[in-house]
Amino acid sequence: MSKSTESFYKRLKKQLEISNKWPTQYKFKFIIKSEKGDEKKLIEIFKDLNPKIDVKKSSTNKFKSFSILIESYSPDQIIEIYQLASEIDGIISL
Repeated sequence: MSKSTESFYKRLKKQLEISNKWPTQYKFKFIIKSEKGDEKKLIEIFKDLNPKIDVKKSSTNKFKSFSILIESYSPDQIIEIYQLASEIDGIISL
């Protein structure tokens, strides 16, 4: 992991610790290309977390956006999910 990525996750963890009471509802938002078949990879990350998933296609059907709501128990859990998702080629985390 690069120093800038590591620094980003440290800042994110501090922000999450300050701004939330744990456990908390947390919404992830991601965008992936429709044709790549990465939807299964993304959903697999959340399989044991009882997620509420909302999927929308772009007007050109080139992209899909995912809003995924989970009950999270710690900032570390959220960061781990972002790190796993970042392994999906071309994913955009919002």
